Amino acid sequence: MSLKAKIISKLKAKATTLGVNLSNVRINGLADKLDAVITNEDDIDGEVDKLDQVLGFKELAALDDAKRNADKKAAEEEDKKDPEKKDTVDPEKKDPEGKDEAPSWFKAHVESQNKVIETLAATVTNLQKGNTAQSRRQQLEAKLENAPEKFKARTLRDFDRLKIDSDDDFTNYLADVEQDVADEIQAQSDAGLGNDSPPRGGGGGRLKDDEVSPEMKAIVEQRKADAVAKAGA
Repeated sequence: MSLKAKIISKLKAKATTLGVNLSNVRINGLADKLDAVITNEDDIDGEVDKLDQVLGFKELAALDDAKRNADKKAAEEEDKKDPEKKDTVDPEKKDPEGKDEAPSWFKAHVESQNKVIETLAATVTNLQKGNTAQSRRQQLEAKLENAPEKFKARTLRDFDRLKIDSDDDFTNYLADVEQDVADEIQAQSDAGLGNDSPPRGGGGGRLKDDEVSPEMKAIVEQRKADAVAKAGA
């Protein structure tokens, strides 16, 4: 779902707060760039503020004012040549989509700013991915808290090499790890190697019903159903 309309509204509000007049073309271009990286409406204000810090909306507005003045001056020069074609309509209102040819210096600056915005967008995306990976690793470490140290180290190492795209896939992975931890503790207990990590209660390493997460229960039930289906085939 595109958030462009809401982003445009926030950009205009930011410009008003700063007391500057960003052109419609400018706002539309900035909104396109932000819409490509923002997925949550709650993040719009923060990303608009970051963009202002990097690009400087006041400087951008000054360039837009310069272009408007240049367009106005060009129109006045044209009117002097042919008074019958005099048009007092504001250039931006006359051409709201900016279809008229812009000066070369303005084009060069826009291209430069677009590159900066693209770099910022890529940085934001990478930060978001990094935060997600860090959060998932913390959840995994919590599940491995009582696991034997060697098993814990191996699992964390393998996780760092994995690429898990969706939250659903990670939830299923976490549920598998939760049961694997219990199995590992049970195996060490059965082998008399429980010093590395004490077993859970008097029942060994198998998790109690009230200790099993809903996600893991669902996976276990699905595995049972699959086994029954295969047996009946």
